[in-house]
Amino acid sequence: MIEADFYSYLTGEATITAHLGNRIYPDSSPQNATLPLLVYEKQSVDRQMTLRGATGVCTARITCDIFAASRTICETIVESIRLRVDGFQGNWNTTYIHQSRLDSEDVGWDLESAKDTGIHRATIDVVVSFTEPVTDFFGG
Repeated sequence: MIEADFYSYLTGEATITAHLGNRIYPDSSPQNATLPLLVYEKQSVDRQMTLRGATGVCTARITCDIFAASRTICETIVESIRLRVDGFQGNWNTTYIHQSRLDSEDVGWDLESAKDTGIHRATIDVVVSFTEPVTDFFGG
């Protein structure tokens, strides 16, 4: 699954873990987790088809929310991810990546808790084209 391979890739990159350690979480972070941290979620997958069925080529959008004590820390983490993800081609663990790119970036306050906690938030979208296994229903 692309999410598990995305996690493996991020946690295997020293420039990213230097900032986040192991605080990279799918879907949500534990309550009272130490900052900075990253929460990622697959938003969508578009699978390419032909008249003969699935091609195995997919494009996924993965949203990452980075939470930190300052805007500068958020921006530093976003930049470290951009440098390792934007334009990448190769393998993320077991998944072949045709190309990944940083599609959007937003750095600002986490409006829900800013007044009480001062937590800053950056949101980035990673768009990744990859290959997944398919079933050949036509026998070749």
